[in-house]
Amino acid sequence: MSLLNDLAEEFNQDTILFIGSGVSVPAGLPSWWKLVSWLKDYIYELGGNVETADIFLEEDSLINAASALTSQLSGLGKSLGDFFNDDERCDIFRSAVPKEIHDLIVQLPTSSIISPNYDLLLEKTYEAAGRKIQVVHKGDGEQLNSIMRNKLKSYIYKYHGCITTPERIVLDFKQYNAEKHGLSIDMECLKNLIQTKTFVFIGAGLEDPDFNHVRDYLIHVAQSPNIEFWAFMKNCERKVNHYKQEFGINLISYSVEDNDHSDLLNKIQELLFEISNVDERKANAVEFVVPAIGATDRVSGMLRKTLVQANEEVIPLDEQILGFVAFFDTVEKEECFRYLNVHKGSDLDEVSNRIDYLVQRKLLKATDHFLLPVKESYSAEAAERVEDDIMEYLMENKNG
Repeated sequence: MSLLNDLAEEFNQDTILFIGSGVSVPAGLPSWWKLVSWLKDYIYELGGNVETADIFLEEDSLINAASALTSQLSGLGKSLGDFFNDDERCDIFRSAVPKEIHDLIVQLPTSSIISPNYDLLLEKTYEAAGRKIQVVHKGDGEQLNSIMRNKLKSYIYKYHGCITTPERIVLDFKQYNAEKHGLSIDMECLKNLIQTKTFVFIGAGLEDPDFNHVRDYLIHVAQSPNIEFWAFMKNCERKVNHYKQEFGINLISYSVEDNDHSDLLNKIQELLFEISNVDERKANAVEFVVPAIGATDRVSGMLRKTLVQANEEVIPLDEQILGFVAFFDTVEKEECFRYLNVHKGSDLDEVSNRIDYLVQRKLLKATDHFLLPVKESYSAEAAERVEDDIMEYLMENKNG
């Protein structure tokens, strides 16, 4: 069995995607080296000293080069936020348009994402797909606690900052060190997730500071067989065994020639195909374990089969959501939330997460204000299951 097959078996709605800067480059975003060079140009034009930064750039020591440059900013009466706001080249962080790789990433059956990227490409891709996702910023204790408690599942956690708040962006060695060795809620969250979730790195290199930070942390905890860590890396065939043995990291190699990363797209498409095969096999297993007897039973089996295929288990809240929406054919989101929260006692955040997931798996449709059923037999079955409860809910509203 190939590594992609293995990853497809492990992949589920709780898998976390770690999206590195390499994913943004096809959309015109600068590489690490180019961004630091832009900062050097900015400081030079202001009259700052860039000699030390030049030395570090020649040595490919990007974090040290960035540190040498940011130390010049305060003496010039400027900040890193000023650089991102003032330098016209940095407008690309706001204006860049998503590419094919972003569309493929959004098709993966998870919406838990961590990224050091400052741009808005993933946010734009989810918005274009009509899917709601929460952007969590560096230092947002309330949202990070929700992530650690598994109450928030559809999110993009931008732990190095975002172009929307450039004054909080992390770039230099001092900031990286504070992130890496500090006791912040951000580091607590990252360490918690590494030990409890399946991680998949896309768009980072073996020498990427963010990848190495996670790798170095794994040195201390990799004895645990429960850690699942995967990374798509270019031309790394000869390092696959070493990284697996030393760090417990599964490297999936893709070919790059003349800066052509199209094989990474092929690998992600192949992963999507393998995940689809795994889902189909699980569904067939359910059908074998719960065989249909008659026409009614065949219809009844569709809801269970569909939910197991999507979740690996039947989640009662999913049945309630699908049933409520299918009962009315089209229903306002607020009404669905009211039914599930007030009448059924479900947590609002959990309801929101499950609706987002059902939409992601194409078991439900959504607009900004309405929910619509998918016209399949499992929708009819779900509506039938909750019909009596909905009638009770409607009577309570009428009498209350």
